[in-house]
Amino acid sequence: MRSAALDAALLVLVAAVLVWPLFQVEYFDNWMSIDGAFIGDIRFLSEHLPDPGWAPYFYCGNRYDYLYPPAMRYASAMLVRFAGFSPARAYHFYSALLYCLSAAGLYALVRVAGRSRFRAAAAGLASLALSPALLFFKPIRDDSALHMPQRLNVIVKWGEVPHMSALAVLLFALAAAWVALRGRRPGMLALSAVLCALSVSNNFYGATVLALFFPLMVWTLWVAYGGTGIWWRALAIAGLSYGLTAWWLTPSYLRLTAANLKLVALPGDTRSRLLALGVLALFAVISLWLGRRKPERAWPLFFSGSLALFGLNALGAYYFDFHALGVATRYVPEFDLLLVVAALECVRRGPVLLRSAGGLLLGALLFLAWPYLLHPWSVYVPDRHPERRVEYKLAGWLDRNLPGARVYTASSLGFWSNVWYDVAQVGGISDQGMQNQTVALANWQILMGDKGLRDVYWLQALGADAIVVHGKGSQEVYHAIRAERKFEGRLPVLFDSGEDDIIYRVPRRFPGLARVVERRRMETLPEIPWSEDNEPQLRAYAEALEQGPDSPASTGWLGPRALKIQARVREGESVAVQITYDPWWRAYSDGKRLPVRNDVMGFLRIDPPPGRHDIRLQFETPLENRLGRAVTFMSLGVVCFLLARRSS
Repeated sequence: MRSAALDAALLVLVAAVLVWPLFQVEYFDNWMSIDGAFIGDIRFLSEHLPDPGWAPYFYCGNRYDYLYPPAMRYASAMLVRFAGFSPARAYHFYSALLYCLSAAGLYALVRVAGRSRFRAAAAGLASLALSPALLFFKPIRDDSALHMPQRLNVIVKWGEVPHMSALAVLLFALAAAWVALRGRRPGMLALSAVLCALSVSNNFYGATVLALFFPLMVWTLWVAYGGTGIWWRALAIAGLSYGLTAWWLTPSYLRLTAANLKLVALPGDTRSRLLALGVLALFAVISLWLGRRKPERAWPLFFSGSLALFGLNALGAYYFDFHALGVATRYVPEFDLLLVVAALECVRRGPVLLRSAGGLLLGALLFLAWPYLLHPWSVYVPDRHPERRVEYKLAGWLDRNLPGARVYTASSLGFWSNVWYDVAQVGGISDQGMQNQTVALANWQILMGDKGLRDVYWLQALGADAIVVHGKGSQEVYHAIRAERKFEGRLPVLFDSGEDDIIYRVPRRFPGLARVVERRRMETLPEIPWSEDNEPQLRAYAEALEQGPDSPASTGWLGPRALKIQARVREGESVAVQITYDPWWRAYSDGKRLPVRNDVMGFLRIDPPPGRHDIRLQFETPLENRLGRAVTFMSLGVVCFLLARRSS
């Protein structure tokens, strides 16, 4: 045990030396990355710990827990709050730490399952330098500076920190599960459940990978060792893991994520799914034939099955348009690690031809990685002057000149505008957690379409006071609005950077997010169709807000989950609030609760009696979250009990 801990510590130390600048950096000179989305979220959370409840700055308002799994952002936010890190440095420190731990995680899995200290150490060390994916996928090879490992490249260049963090934890979880499933080891069972829950809490692709690895492991161990105890222990790990995540992984969260998958990933096709099922069935037959009651074959079978499954996803997606589950190319990091272990396994135990192939592969990979090993720190190119970036300048201008206003931002400005300031956006940072899908339709049509008048109606309907448009000459990275001139002459210019960045003012009758409206008119508005021919419906909605009663309503946030509204309403009038509807919004006036409804835009409508009202709109913690917290608390009690049994 001591030797394993020492080996793991040495691997983490070697990894830390290789990626040391990642522990220190704040901003990379790479503004196309989604880093900004996570850093802005970390800043927001660090200012509103422990539970913001609601995120008023994204997607016209959104439940905060829906936006993203909590582990990375909570850990980073606590570094900001308690260690004095900046949000940017906390984010990169967390990414560096988890990347270093991944080498120890691979060591732990190979050591426990493969029963070889040498191969485990070799696998962990090789994973820090060698990346077989660079040989199989030319775009990945061309994308990787100095041919650094693919898992590191997606962190540094693309901001895939949560996925890689989930993978790092997953390796430890699988190692603990291997031990726990084979015998009555309550402490390891508890540890496996905790690690599985932590992996899921980092990233949903990590959860998907766990859902592929874990059943494969259970099946393999049952084939090799037999006995129903393996299945019962597997159920215990799965149940306890979910219990530990129940405080945030609620049923509505799962439903929303499943509904939004069509926005972030193509649906799997029947051919690919049938092929995947065929591969699994073939593996089941072969494993029963070769491994029945043969414990020594458990690791080779599990490893081979995993390699086949992830190889089918990664290679099949790249070469044969295979698509069974999610974005199949996102499984390349897992496949990459499996290939590293495969090469080492071939060198150790294969026939001569296979050993030669494994040796050649390792040699080729070492040759490919040599530039990175010679200059590992040069892949980190920091930007020490973010204030020179257009994202920083425009976000600052919006904060100073339109404080509290909602703005339509796109492209890299959308990623980075909340890193330094509170800029309320029509869009957001994590589409799979978007609560109001009407925002997705608006975003698509504004970005891709050329109908300027329709898009003005969209902006009014969504409560936007301004829209930022970047031309081809802008320093901004993506230039996502295709018809960049469609608002010229249609909207007044608020700000022109002189460098092809223009902020247009959206004409709105009153400022703020609340409008006094005619109740009957709002109730008879047509639904907004998901089509290009929705301008009449958008116009009707926008005019109901902007051409309603001449009675201004004022709004002011009292924190992330409470909004104060002052309005005078007459008989037959309501208060429309341009915030995403959720059944747990509550409206109170004079100590009485007011009805809150959902309108055709997915926003709130409050129906107070006639008179002048000071309304407090409060987002209350949903019942499922409160019940989930109780389940998580009980699950933690079970974990403590199992760990106590281990030590007694």
